[in-house]
Amino acid sequence: MQAIVIATVNSPSVYVLLESLKQYAPDIPIFLSGNNLGLWARTRDYGNIIFKPNSATNFGDAYNEIIDYAFTRHDSLIVCNDDVVFTPTTLELLKKDYEHLTVDREFKVGWLGARSDYVLHHQNIRFPIENDGIQGLKYLSEGNIKEAEVIAPICAVINKEAWGVAKFPSINWFSDNIICMDMSRAGYKHFVSRAYVHHAGSQTVGMDYEKCLEEPKAWLRANRPDMYEIFYA
Repeated sequence: MQAIVIATVNSPSVYVLLESLKQYAPDIPIFLSGNNLGLWARTRDYGNIIFKPNSATNFGDAYNEIIDYAFTRHDSLIVCNDDVVFTPTTLELLKKDYEHLTVDREFKVGWLGARSDYVLHHQNIRFPIENDGIQGLKYLSEGNIKEAEVIAPICAVINKEAWGVAKFPSINWFSDNIICMDMSRAGYKHFVSRAYVHHAGSQTVGMDYEKCLEEPKAWLRANRPDMYEIFYA
C-alpha cells in the first residue's frame, strides 16, 4: 500500500490519528479530506499530507471522492476512519498480510481490514473464535489472517482494481456492507489482517443507533432496492 486516505469532519480524534502516523508511519503520504480549510493549517506538521476540501454530507460520498483522487497517483491505499490510532506494528502487519494474500494471485483480494476493539465482530478482538487460546496477552486467533464476508474499513487496504468494480453508496450506515457485497458479487474475497488499530468509535455519525439505522432507508429504497430488502425486510 502506497498511501493513506482519511476523510474527516474535523473531529478532534483526527489529530490523534495523525500523531500516531507521524510516529509509526512517517514516510507514507496521507490524503486528507476535510470540510474545514482551517484543518489544513493545523495538520501541516504531521507529515506528507495532501489536503483536499470536500462538502460531502455522508461517509460514502466523502470517501469516494478522496479515494478516487488518491488512485490517480497510487495503485493501493489504506483507507482510515478519522478516529483510529495506529500502533507500532499496524503498517508492517498490513503490508505483510497483503503481500501474503496477493503474491500468487490465486484469488482476487478486495478489502483487507485491521482488527480493533470497536468494530464488527469478525474484526473485533473482544470476540474470540470458539475454543480460542491465549498467547501472551492476545488470543491465538489474532495471529492469523481470516476471511470475512464484510470488512468495516476503519483501517483497511484496497487496490485500484477492486475499487474499480464498486464504490461506497451515498450513505453512512451499511455503506461498508454494500461495497463488500458488491465486490464479492464480482468475485473478490475480503480478509481480516493480524494488524490492529484502536478505534474510538462513532465520533462522526454519533451513537444514536436508531437514527443511524433510519437515515439510509429512503436512499436505499430509491437507489438500491436489492439492499433495502436485505437490511429492512
